[in-house]
Amino acid sequence: MNTRRGRSWWSRLAATVALVLALVVAPALALAGPRSGGSFGGRLGFRSSPGLNMPRSYSGGGSNYYGGGPNIHIFPGWGWGWGGFGYGGGFGLFGSVLTLVIIGVAVASIARAVRASRGGGVASPWYGRGGDDEPEVMPGRAYVYKLQLALGRSARGIQDRLADFAAQGDTTTEVGLAALLQQTALELLREKDSIRYASADARGPMSLTNAETSMNSLALAERSRFQVERVRAADGRTARSDAPAEEGKEALELVVVTLVTATRAPLGEFKAIDGPEQLRALLAELGAIPADGLLGIEVIWTPADANDSMTETDVMTTYPELKSL
Repeated sequence: MNTRRGRSWWSRLAATVALVLALVVAPALALAGPRSGGSFGGRLGFRSSPGLNMPRSYSGGGSNYYGGGPNIHIFPGWGWGWGGFGYGGGFGLFGSVLTLVIIGVAVASIARAVRASRGGGVASPWYGRGGDDEPEVMPGRAYVYKLQLALGRSARGIQDRLADFAAQGDTTTEVGLAALLQQTALELLREKDSIRYASADARGPMSLTNAETSMNSLALAERSRFQVERVRAADGRTARSDAPAEEGKEALELVVVTLVTATRAPLGEFKAIDGPEQLRALLAELGAIPADGLLGIEVIWTPADANDSMTETDVMTTYPELKSL
Protein backbone atom coordinates (compact mmCIF):
# COMPACT_ATOMS: atom_id res chain seq x y z
CA MET A 1 0.00 0.00 0.00
CA ASN A 2 2.77 2.42 0.90
CA THR A 3 4.41 1.81 -2.46
CA ARG A 4 1.18 2.60 -4.30
CA ARG A 5 0.68 5.78 -2.26
CA GLY A 6 4.26 6.83 -3.03
CA ARG A 7 3.78 6.33 -6.73
CA SER A 8 0.49 8.21 -6.67
CA TRP A 9 2.11 11.16 -4.89
CA TRP A 10 4.91 11.33 -7.46
CA SER A 11 2.41 11.13 -10.29
CA ARG A 12 0.43 14.06 -8.87
CA LEU A 13 3.62 16.05 -8.42
CA ALA A 14 4.71 15.38 -12.01
CA ALA A 15 1.29 16.41 -13.32
CA THR A 16 1.41 19.63 -11.28
CA VAL A 17 4.88 20.51 -12.60
CA ALA A 18 3.76 19.85 -16.17
CA LEU A 19 0.74 22.12 -15.68
CA VAL A 20 2.90 24.91 -14.29
CA LEU A 21 5.26 24.63 -17.25
CA ALA A 22 2.37 24.75 -19.69
CA LEU A 23 0.73 27.79 -18.05
CA VAL A 24 3.78 29.83 -17.13
CA VAL A 25 6.98 28.81 -18.85
CA ALA A 26 5.60 28.06 -22.34
CA PRO A 27 3.91 31.47 -22.79
CA ALA A 28 7.07 33.15 -21.56
CA LEU A 29 9.11 31.29 -24.15
CA ALA A 30 6.62 32.17 -26.86
CA LEU A 31 6.95 35.87 -26.04
CA ALA A 32 10.73 35.71 -25.92
CA GLY A 33 12.77 36.82 -28.88
CA PRO A 34 11.86 39.11 -31.76
CA ARG A 35 8.31 39.43 -33.02
CA SER A 36 9.02 41.18 -36.33
CA GLY A 37 11.14 40.58 -39.38
CA GLY A 38 11.49 41.31 -43.08
CA SER A 39 12.68 39.63 -46.26
CA PHE A 40 13.20 39.99 -50.00
CA GLY A 41 14.43 37.73 -52.78
CA GLY A 42 13.64 35.73 -55.88
CA ARG A 43 14.28 32.48 -57.81
CA LEU A 44 14.51 33.74 -61.39
CA GLY A 45 17.63 31.76 -62.27
CA PHE A 46 15.83 28.47 -61.73
CA ARG A 47 13.11 29.47 -64.17
CA SER A 48 15.49 30.64 -66.88
CA SER A 49 17.82 27.65 -66.70
CA PRO A 50 17.64 25.49 -69.82
CA GLY A 51 16.42 21.92 -69.63
CA LEU A 52 19.83 20.45 -69.06
CA ASN A 53 18.44 17.20 -67.71
CA MET A 54 16.19 16.45 -70.72
CA PRO A 55 17.07 13.17 -72.43
CA ARG A 56 18.63 13.38 -75.86
CA SER A 57 17.18 11.54 -78.83
CA TYR A 58 19.60 9.78 -81.14
CA SER A 59 17.07 8.65 -83.72
CA GLY A 60 15.66 11.02 -86.30
CA GLY A 61 13.20 8.61 -87.88
CA GLY A 62 15.61 7.29 -90.51
CA SER A 63 16.78 3.75 -91.11
CA ASN A 64 20.31 4.18 -89.75
CA TYR A 65 21.29 4.16 -86.06
CA TYR A 66 22.59 7.73 -85.87
CA GLY A 67 19.45 9.37 -87.27
CA GLY A 68 17.67 10.10 -90.47
CA GLY A 69 20.23 12.55 -91.83
CA PRO A 70 23.35 11.77 -93.88
CA ASN A 71 25.96 9.55 -92.26
CA ILE A 72 29.34 11.01 -91.34
CA HIS A 73 32.02 8.34 -90.97
CA ILE A 74 34.54 9.48 -88.37
CA PHE A 75 36.87 6.60 -89.26
CA PRO A 76 36.55 6.08 -93.05
CA GLY A 77 37.97 2.97 -94.66
CA TRP A 78 41.44 3.11 -96.03
CA GLY A 79 41.82 3.25 -99.85
CA TRP A 80 44.77 3.34 -102.21
CA GLY A 81 45.44 5.62 -105.05
CA TRP A 82 46.41 9.19 -105.91
CA GLY A 83 43.31 10.50 -104.13
CA GLY A 84 44.86 9.53 -100.81
CA PHE A 85 43.00 7.89 -98.01
CA GLY A 86 39.25 7.82 -97.90
CA TYR A 87 36.15 5.71 -97.72
CA GLY A 88 36.39 4.02 -101.07
CA GLY A 89 38.62 6.89 -102.19
CA GLY A 90 35.69 9.34 -102.03
CA PHE A 91 37.14 11.87 -99.56
CA GLY A 92 40.56 12.17 -101.06
CA LEU A 93 43.29 14.20 -99.36
CA PHE A 94 40.77 16.70 -97.95
CA GLY A 95 38.82 13.91 -96.28
CA SER A 96 41.96 12.56 -94.65
CA VAL A 97 42.91 15.97 -93.25
CA LEU A 98 39.36 16.53 -92.02
CA THR A 99 39.41 13.14 -90.35
CA LEU A 100 42.66 13.91 -88.55
CA VAL A 101 41.31 17.27 -87.36
CA ILE A 102 38.16 15.65 -85.98
CA ILE A 103 40.19 12.98 -84.22
CA GLY A 104 42.46 15.65 -82.73
CA VAL A 105 39.52 17.66 -81.41
CA ALA A 106 37.96 14.53 -79.92
CA VAL A 107 41.20 13.57 -78.16
CA ALA A 108 41.65 17.10 -76.79
CA SER A 109 38.08 17.13 -75.48
CA ILE A 110 38.52 13.77 -73.78
CA ALA A 111 41.78 14.88 -72.18
CA ARG A 112 40.17 18.06 -70.89
CA ALA A 113 37.25 16.09 -69.47
CA VAL A 114 39.64 13.77 -67.63
CA ARG A 115 41.54 16.71 -66.14
CA ALA A 116 38.29 18.39 -65.07
CA SER A 117 36.93 15.23 -63.48
CA ARG A 118 40.10 14.83 -61.46
CA GLY A 119 39.75 18.39 -60.22
CA GLY A 120 36.05 18.02 -59.36
CA GLY A 121 34.76 20.13 -62.25
CA VAL A 122 33.31 19.65 -65.69
CA ALA A 123 35.01 20.31 -68.97
CA SER A 124 32.37 22.27 -70.82
CA PRO A 125 32.09 25.92 -69.69
CA TRP A 126 28.83 27.59 -68.75
CA TYR A 127 28.05 31.28 -69.33
CA GLY A 128 31.68 32.02 -70.14
CA ARG A 129 33.18 30.28 -67.13
CA GLY A 130 35.29 27.19 -66.84
CA GLY A 131 38.72 28.70 -67.46
CA ASP A 132 41.83 27.73 -65.52
CA ASP A 133 41.42 30.62 -63.08
CA GLU A 134 37.66 30.34 -62.63
CA PRO A 135 35.48 27.73 -60.90
CA GLU A 136 34.18 25.00 -63.15
CA VAL A 137 30.42 24.82 -63.60
CA MET A 138 28.54 21.55 -63.67
CA PRO A 139 25.63 21.84 -66.11
CA GLY A 140 22.33 21.03 -64.44
CA ARG A 141 23.86 21.35 -60.98
CA ALA A 142 23.63 24.06 -58.34
CA TYR A 143 25.06 25.13 -54.99
CA VAL A 144 23.17 26.57 -52.03
CA TYR A 145 24.84 28.75 -49.40
CA LYS A 146 23.54 30.14 -46.14
CA LEU A 147 25.33 32.92 -44.28
CA GLN A 148 23.90 34.09 -40.97
CA LEU A 149 25.21 37.03 -38.98
CA ALA A 150 24.29 38.69 -35.68
CA LEU A 151 25.19 42.39 -35.52
CA GLY A 152 25.47 44.45 -32.37
CA ARG A 153 23.39 47.50 -31.49
CA SER A 154 25.81 49.86 -33.24
CA ALA A 155 24.52 48.42 -36.54
CA ARG A 156 20.83 48.99 -35.87
CA GLY A 157 20.60 51.15 -39.01
CA ILE A 158 20.91 47.95 -41.06
CA GLN A 159 17.21 47.32 -40.40
CA ASP A 160 16.11 50.47 -42.23
CA ARG A 161 18.56 49.98 -45.09
CA LEU A 162 17.39 46.43 -45.74
CA ALA A 163 13.78 47.63 -45.63
CA ASP A 164 14.68 50.25 -48.26
CA PHE A 165 16.23 47.56 -50.46
CA ALA A 166 13.03 45.55 -50.19
CA ALA A 167 10.89 48.56 -51.11
CA GLN A 168 13.02 49.94 -53.94
CA GLY A 169 14.99 46.95 -55.28
CA ASP A 170 14.26 45.14 -58.53
CA THR A 171 13.18 41.54 -57.88
CA THR A 172 11.88 40.96 -61.42
CA THR A 173 15.22 40.38 -63.17
CA GLU A 174 18.39 38.42 -62.48
CA VAL A 175 20.37 41.65 -62.80
CA GLY A 176 18.16 43.22 -60.13
CA LEU A 177 18.60 40.29 -57.76
CA ALA A 178 22.38 40.38 -58.26
CA ALA A 179 22.35 44.11 -57.47
CA LEU A 180 20.34 43.48 -54.28
CA LEU A 181 22.80 40.81 -53.18
CA GLN A 182 25.70 43.14 -53.90
CA GLN A 183 24.10 45.99 -51.94
CA THR A 184 23.37 43.72 -48.99
CA ALA A 185 26.92 42.34 -48.94
CA LEU A 186 28.28 45.89 -49.15
CA GLU A 187 26.18 47.07 -46.21
CA LEU A 188 27.33 44.11 -44.12
CA LEU A 189 30.95 44.84 -45.05
CA ARG A 190 30.47 48.42 -43.88
CA GLU A 191 29.18 47.08 -40.57
CA LYS A 192 31.90 44.44 -40.27
CA ASP A 193 33.11 45.75 -36.93
CA SER A 194 29.63 45.27 -35.47
CA ILE A 195 29.30 41.60 -36.45
CA ARG A 196 29.59 39.52 -33.29
CA TYR A 197 28.32 36.09 -34.35
CA ALA A 198 28.43 34.25 -37.66
CA SER A 199 27.80 30.88 -39.28
CA ALA A 200 28.19 29.55 -42.81
CA ASP A 201 26.65 26.48 -44.42
CA ALA A 202 27.33 25.15 -47.94
CA ARG A 203 25.38 22.50 -49.85
CA GLY A 204 26.03 20.99 -53.24
CA PRO A 205 26.53 20.18 -55.95
CA MET A 206 22.92 19.09 -56.36
CA SER A 207 20.25 19.08 -59.03
CA LEU A 208 18.41 22.29 -59.83
CA THR A 209 15.21 20.85 -58.36
CA ASN A 210 16.89 19.85 -55.11
CA ALA A 211 18.67 23.19 -54.90
CA GLU A 212 15.44 25.14 -55.20
CA THR A 213 13.78 22.89 -52.62
CA SER A 214 16.72 23.33 -50.26
CA MET A 215 16.68 27.08 -50.73
CA ASN A 216 12.94 27.29 -50.07
CA SER A 217 13.31 25.18 -46.93
CA LEU A 218 16.10 27.34 -45.52
CA ALA A 219 14.26 30.57 -46.28
CA LEU A 220 10.94 29.40 -44.81
CA ALA A 221 12.67 28.19 -41.65
CA GLU A 222 14.14 31.64 -41.07
CA ARG A 223 10.95 33.54 -41.94
CA SER A 224 8.96 31.37 -39.53
CA ARG A 225 11.04 32.54 -36.58
CA PHE A 226 9.08 35.81 -36.32
CA GLN A 227 5.33 36.42 -36.08
CA VAL A 228 5.01 39.58 -38.18
CA GLU A 229 6.74 39.94 -41.53
CA ARG A 230 6.85 43.70 -41.72
CA VAL A 231 7.92 43.76 -45.38
CA ARG A 232 8.21 41.05 -48.03
CA ALA A 233 9.44 41.77 -51.57
CA ALA A 234 9.58 39.10 -54.28
CA ASP A 235 8.67 38.71 -57.97
CA GLY A 236 8.13 42.44 -58.38
CA ARG A 237 5.56 42.63 -55.56
CA THR A 238 6.01 44.16 -52.14
CA ALA A 239 3.71 43.26 -49.24
CA ARG A 240 3.61 45.10 -45.94
CA SER A 241 2.04 44.17 -42.64
CA ASP A 242 -0.09 46.76 -40.87
CA ALA A 243 -0.04 44.86 -37.59
CA PRO A 244 0.70 47.29 -34.77
CA ALA A 245 4.28 47.29 -33.58
CA GLU A 246 4.77 46.14 -30.03
CA GLU A 247 7.52 47.21 -27.72
CA GLY A 248 9.82 44.34 -26.87
CA LYS A 249 10.02 42.98 -23.36
CA GLU A 250 13.80 43.11 -23.45
CA ALA A 251 16.50 45.27 -25.01
CA LEU A 252 17.43 45.25 -28.68
CA GLU A 253 21.01 44.05 -28.41
CA LEU A 254 21.42 42.21 -31.71
CA VAL A 255 20.01 42.08 -35.24
CA VAL A 256 20.23 38.78 -37.14
CA VAL A 257 20.66 38.90 -40.93
CA THR A 258 20.49 35.73 -43.04
CA LEU A 259 21.55 35.41 -46.68
CA VAL A 260 20.52 32.31 -48.64
CA THR A 261 22.07 32.15 -52.09
CA ALA A 262 21.87 29.59 -54.90
CA THR A 263 24.56 29.69 -57.58
CA ARG A 264 25.59 27.83 -60.71
CA ALA A 265 29.27 27.67 -59.70
CA PRO A 266 30.87 26.85 -56.34
CA LEU A 267 32.17 29.67 -54.14
CA GLY A 268 35.79 29.15 -53.18
CA GLU A 269 35.70 31.30 -50.02
CA PHE A 270 32.61 29.67 -48.52
CA LYS A 271 33.88 27.65 -45.57
CA ALA A 272 33.69 27.63 -41.80
CA ILE A 273 34.24 31.16 -40.48
CA ASP A 274 37.15 31.33 -38.07
CA GLY A 275 37.60 35.07 -37.92
CA PRO A 276 36.80 38.51 -39.35
CA GLU A 277 39.15 38.13 -42.32
CA GLN A 278 37.40 35.01 -43.56
CA LEU A 279 34.05 36.70 -43.13
CA ARG A 280 35.12 39.73 -45.17
CA ALA A 281 36.41 37.50 -47.96
CA LEU A 282 33.16 35.56 -47.99
CA LEU A 283 31.00 38.70 -48.14
CA ALA A 284 33.16 40.08 -50.94
CA GLU A 285 32.71 36.87 -52.94
CA LEU A 286 28.94 36.91 -52.41
CA GLY A 287 28.73 40.49 -53.60
CA ALA A 288 30.74 39.66 -56.73
CA ILE A 289 28.44 36.91 -58.03
CA PRO A 290 27.36 37.92 -61.56
CA ALA A 291 23.74 37.92 -62.64
CA ASP A 292 24.23 34.96 -64.97
CA GLY A 293 25.78 32.94 -62.16
CA LEU A 294 22.93 33.54 -59.73
CA LEU A 295 19.95 31.19 -59.42
CA GLY A 296 18.21 32.82 -56.47
CA ILE A 297 18.64 34.83 -53.27
CA GLU A 298 16.82 35.38 -50.00
CA VAL A 299 17.72 38.10 -47.51
CA ILE A 300 15.96 37.84 -44.13
CA TRP A 301 16.44 39.99 -41.06
CA THR A 302 14.95 40.18 -37.59
CA PRO A 303 13.85 42.24 -35.74
CA ALA A 304 12.38 44.68 -38.25
CA ASP A 305 10.63 47.02 -35.81
CA ALA A 306 12.82 49.58 -34.06
CA ASN A 307 11.39 48.85 -30.61
CA ASP A 308 11.38 45.07 -30.93
CA SER A 309 13.78 43.06 -28.79
CA MET A 310 16.59 40.60 -29.41
CA THR A 311 18.93 39.77 -26.56
CA GLU A 312 22.12 37.76 -26.54
CA THR A 313 20.23 35.00 -24.75
CA ASP A 314 17.66 34.96 -27.57
CA VAL A 315 20.44 34.51 -30.10
CA MET A 316 22.12 31.73 -28.15
CA THR A 317 18.86 29.77 -27.74
CA THR A 318 17.22 30.48 -31.12
CA TYR A 319 20.35 30.38 -33.30
CA PRO A 320 22.63 27.76 -31.71
CA GLU A 321 24.61 27.41 -34.95
CA LEU A 322 25.98 30.96 -34.61
CA LYS A 323 29.54 31.15 -33.32
CA SER A 324 31.21 34.08 -31.65
CA LEU A 325 33.84 35.91 -33.73
